[in-house]
Amino acid sequence: MNHVVQDYYDKSEGEVALSWEDVEQAAHNIIWRMERDGFTPDIIISIARSGLIPAALISYAVGNKELYTIKIDFSKVQKEGKDQELRHKPKISQELSKDIEGLKVLVVDEMVVSGSTLKLVGDYLEMKHPAEVKFVVLYKQPWTQFEPDYFGEETRQWPIFPWKRLVNNNK
Repeated sequence: MNHVVQDYYDKSEGEVALSWEDVEQAAHNIIWRMERDGFTPDIIISIARSGLIPAALISYAVGNKELYTIKIDFSKVQKEGKDQELRHKPKISQELSKDIEGLKVLVVDEMVVSGSTLKLVGDYLEMKHPAEVKFVVLYKQPWTQFEPDYFGEETRQWPIFPWKRLVNNNK
C-alpha cells in the first residue's frame, strides 16, 4: 500500500464492532436527511462489494427498485479490520450496465476514508451525463478528502460491519 493511503487508514482510533441496529440507525439518518432535502433518486448505484447491503437497505426504505452496481477494487484481499492490503489507487473492475443520462443518481457505499473511491466513481459517472449525482455512506471519517452529500454517522474509529464478521467454519 502506498504511504498516502496508509496515512489515512492509520488515523483511525481503534475499531468499533457495529451491530445491525447501528447500521439500521445510520441508514435511517441518511433517509431522514434525504427526505428533509426533498431528494428522491431515480436510480441507486451500489459500489460493490461494500455498498451492496447499505444500498439494499436504502432501496427498500425509499421504495426504489432501480438498484445497480459498479464494482470498484481497492483492497487486494479482504481482511478483517483496517489491516487491509490495498492497491495504490482504486480501479473500476465492473462498469455500470444502466444508461443514467438525465437521471437523479444516488451512489451508496459503506464508508469513506480517503475519498478516492467516491471521486473515481464521480468522475466515471460524470461522463454518462446524469442530471444529478449524490453520494451517501453509512460512516464517514473526518479526514476524508471527499465530502459525501449524506452520511449516517461520523467516526474516528474503524467500523467493523456485522456482515464482515461471519465466519465460514467449512473451510
